[in-house]
Amino acid sequence: MAAAWLELNKRTFFDHVVVDEAQDLNPSQLRFLRAVVAPGDNDLFICEDSHQRIYGQKVVLSHVGIKVTGRARSLRLNYRTTAENLDWAMHILAGGDFTDLTGEAEDHTYHSARSGPQPKVVECSSMSDELDKAAELIKSWMPDDSDDDGRAPKPEAIAVLVRDQYRRQTVVSGLADRGVQVRSVDRENAKPGMPLVMTMHRAKGLEFTHVLLFGVHEGSVPNALKDYKSSEEDFKDAMLRERSLLYVAATRARDVLAVSWHGEKSSLL
Repeated sequence: MAAAWLELNKRTFFDHVVVDEAQDLNPSQLRFLRAVVAPGDNDLFICEDSHQRIYGQKVVLSHVGIKVTGRARSLRLNYRTTAENLDWAMHILAGGDFTDLTGEAEDHTYHSARSGPQPKVVECSSMSDELDKAAELIKSWMPDDSDDDGRAPKPEAIAVLVRDQYRRQTVVSGLADRGVQVRSVDRENAKPGMPLVMTMHRAKGLEFTHVLLFGVHEGSVPNALKDYKSSEEDFKDAMLRERSLLYVAATRARDVLAVSWHGEKSSLL
């Protein structure tokens, strides 16, 4: 309604608008942004990564009045994580067909100028076993006075990422029982002093030196998605978001990445 009012009254508010994380916006929001700035040189500067679309439906910019033909550019250098972590994450994306906001097929030709250890894959026999191994791993990452450069610089540089809030609480309690104190993070800002446990969605936009993706088993990642199975197109799109979520979670790791599960390994792996 706001966009329609602006268009009807030929009103604009800004000379330039910069949009970050545009893949998370819906058509109404993008149409509003088109309406608040008059078309012209450098009117809209839009940054997006379709591989990180973990909310909402796919959008094509031309469908909301934003013309980018001949003006789009692709950025290929990933500055956050190592080449080894990036390669592992890109294999998650390889199973899906992604399109960018121009409607064109998105390839997966990112690269990193940094290198580090290979991601650690931890297959477990049960939830208890997975918690045991998570506790051992976090203890080995905790900073101390040794010269081991494989450790985190501070406790809050370590993150355990899970699929949902229920699993987050299970991990916090389970690690405490094993002598590892961690901090559960929901909507509040993370406080220093302890390793952090949060959902994969909550971790978007953040980065850590050490990351454990916990509970990456079938039925958790991807989620059951039963609400989408009545429509093949909706289910396919929901699966793309599940791939993107795991990709986002994996690329929160700047240096060290570990992935654990018990039971049946996730089909996305």
